[in-house]
Amino acid sequence: MRSATSEPMQALLARFREIVEAEEGRCRAADLAVEEIEAALRRARDAQRVAAERRAEAAAAYETAAAYATGQDRQTQGPTQGGAGTEGDAPFGEGAPSGRAVQHLIVDVLEVGQITPLAEIYDGVRRLRPGTTNSAIRSALSGLHKTGSVEIIRRSVYRLLKTPEDYQPQS
Repeated sequence: MRSATSEPMQALLARFREIVEAEEGRCRAADLAVEEIEAALRRARDAQRVAAERRAEAAAAYETAAAYATGQDRQTQGPTQGGAGTEGDAPFGEGAPSGRAVQHLIVDVLEVGQITPLAEIYDGVRRLRPGTTNSAIRSALSGLHKTGSVEIIRRSVYRLLKTPEDYQPQS
């Protein structure tokens, strides 16, 4: 009797084993290629994130410089043009669609006597006026602090002490 594993069958099994091993090699190579591509994608996304952060910082610096330059122009023109040129108006977003100064938006967000973290102030102001930069908000907070309307409790934590005299409630 012949065994079930005759020479032709052995050759066929050996060939199938070779095919399986070759395909396993191709799978390993494909897995390595996928890992390399994923690593390259991670590096590209990191570079994209860094570039976006730098762009945002550059845009904020530009906006601050433009607001400062606009403030200088207004101060040299004098207060004859619709009340422009008063301290605190120019860098606080007067050119925005709502027409409300960032200082007033901050007062809208804060409640007298309440301690509020800076992150909540950022969120609240951006809900009222999307696109307002962190530097514009910090600058407006600094102006409010100088006038005694806002108290700095500790780093990045503020409290509204009083409503500024020129404040008009949001209508």
